[in-house]
Amino acid sequence: MNEYTVPLRRVMLLQATLENGGTATCQMRRPETSTDMHIAVENDDRTHHLKATFGPITGSLTLQRGDTAKYMALRDYLEELANGRAFTGEPSQQAIALMEAQDCVNGVLPPGHIAYIVLTTTPARPLGAVVTDAQGELRAAATGTCMLDLAEIIRAKLGPGREGPGESP
Repeated sequence: MNEYTVPLRRVMLLQATLENGGTATCQMRRPETSTDMHIAVENDDRTHHLKATFGPITGSLTLQRGDTAKYMALRDYLEELANGRAFTGEPSQQAIALMEAQDCVNGVLPPGHIAYIVLTTTPARPLGAVVTDAQGELRAAATGTCMLDLAEIIRAKLGPGREGPGESP
């Protein structure tokens, strides 16, 4: 992987700047190099307002003061900005594929069932789904080659009652 990352200990060092405001420099690392990101924080009673600059790229982020996950959100944002994904405002191709797969699988689910769609690490079957009923009981799990394949496998595992995606009864 050649993407920039922020080590967790660096994020923990940013905590004081986040809580008190001011400026900080965070080293972004990837295997072949490291580059500094400059961060400025302004606080009010409820939020932290951050401005981050990474070379020619500048982005901003607002975090809630009481949010216990704000440090992980900060790390995710800094990595996305450094890797060129945060400033576009557009969903990634992976996010679009997941949303489309979700819609496709939802089309074959019986009422009261919920599908959770993920990307797998298997190139031959890149999409995965886990389906639960309203009580949270596992009803089906599968991987597929594409969204239509995944929906068909889930439909078959759940049994008769719904037609495939785009088909009429």
